[in-house]
Amino acid sequence: MPEKTAKPSRIRVFLNAYATSGNVKAAAAAAGIDRTMHYRKLDSDPEYRKRFEALQDRVGQELEDVLIDRAVNGVKRQLYWRGKPMKTKSGHLIYETEYDNNLAVVLLKRFRPKLYREHTAVEHSGSINLVERLEAARARLVAMKKAEDDKAG
Repeated sequence: MPEKTAKPSRIRVFLNAYATSGNVKAAAAAAGIDRTMHYRKLDSDPEYRKRFEALQDRVGQELEDVLIDRAVNGVKRQLYWRGKPMKTKSGHLIYETEYDNNLAVVLLKRFRPKLYREHTAVEHSGSINLVERLEAARARLVAMKKAEDDKAG
């Protein structure tokens, strides 16, 4: 069972584990604390929040770097035929490089938003006269009230 209080050494362990994993649950387990302790500390300690947000940014940058490399250079995958690794005549294993087009599109939207982000435009024709609509609603309410009073009276 994780410890109920987060000592400074446990907080350091948590932040170091988060820096390498980017995973709050795994970092809390590594530090021996409950992950709700992290969320409470985020709410109550501005200095902790600042340190954690800086780590989040660093983890995000590292993840982005990995994804860019994967999108540009692809992922090398070994080929199999009927459950066995494929080999060349000389006995070398055969690999292919796979590229993720969806990942490439996401990165283009991130780095070239003017060209690749979805652009939407909403046009409204006509006009709405708010004052007239409010007056009409008020007139209906007055008429409903008068009708109720006539029934009751």
